[in-house]
Amino acid sequence: MPGFYRQHSSAIAWSVAVHAVVAAALALGVDLPSRPPKPAGQLAIQAVVVDTAAVEKEQRRLDEEKRRLDEQKRAEQERKAAEEAKRKAQEEAALKQRQEAERKAKEEADRKAKEAADQAAKVEAERKAREQAELKAAEEAKRKAAEEAKRKAEEEAKRKAEAEAERKRVAEEARKRKEQEAAAAQQRELEAELQREAAEEQERLAARRSGLQDQYIRMIQTQIEQNWIRPPSARSGIDCVVNVAQIPSGEVVNVTVGQCNGDDAVRRSIEAAVLKASPLPLPPVPALFERNLIIHFVPDE
Repeated sequence: MPGFYRQHSSAIAWSVAVHAVVAAALALGVDLPSRPPKPAGQLAIQAVVVDTAAVEKEQRRLDEEKRRLDEQKRAEQERKAAEEAKRKAQEEAALKQRQEAERKAKEEADRKAKEAADQAAKVEAERKAREQAELKAAEEAKRKAAEEAKRKAEEEAKRKAEAEAERKRVAEEARKRKEQEAAAAQQRELEAELQREAAEEQERLAARRSGLQDQYIRMIQTQIEQNWIRPPSARSGIDCVVNVAQIPSGEVVNVTVGQCNGDDAVRRSIEAAVLKASPLPLPPVPALFERNLIIHFVPDE
């Protein structure tokens, strides 16, 4: 009721003041002055006498009104206090609710973060496990590849070794066969050479018996003596052994004087005569040819 008091505060104060003055006048026995009579033509106003009972009654009414107003004010204050308390309680409840919501939201966020972290950890663990498995698989594949390469290398080495052994065996057989063939050919050539030498020896014997060899040696001696220039120091009766090496064409390839009764000038002159006589006469019978001849150089006979 605050609005009521504010609207009627002046009237209430005036009424209380009037009642208080009247009550005091009555208590003191003071006669209130009566108003002078109105002039004719004016309305007469009857004076109202206020008695104590009426004032007390009014006072009681005012006190009751004041009490009622105080109660209303107190009720209003209590209501406001209750509303304030309710508002604060609501605010506190809202705060608690908000804090609870924030707590739950935080817990939910923490839970989701933990789930995300767990999921990330799980994914990372799976990735590492997968990488480990891939690495292990790669190492296993590498090991198997190395073993396979080693096996193939060993097989290749074995194959090459077997091929090399086979090649060597074939080569050895071929070598032995060639050696056998060469030995057989050599044997055949040797036999042919022996037969040829035997035939030549028989031919030489026949030629010697017929005097052809002596004739051949005399031809060589004669050609050497014809090319000999007698040195001043040569005495009569020279007899020297001359070793002559020739080829089938009669060309002289080497000449040395062996036992000789002449001096160095005689030796040199004989060697020069042999070289000058080259090529030497060929034998009348090929079997009489000899690479190494021993000629007795006796120019004075």
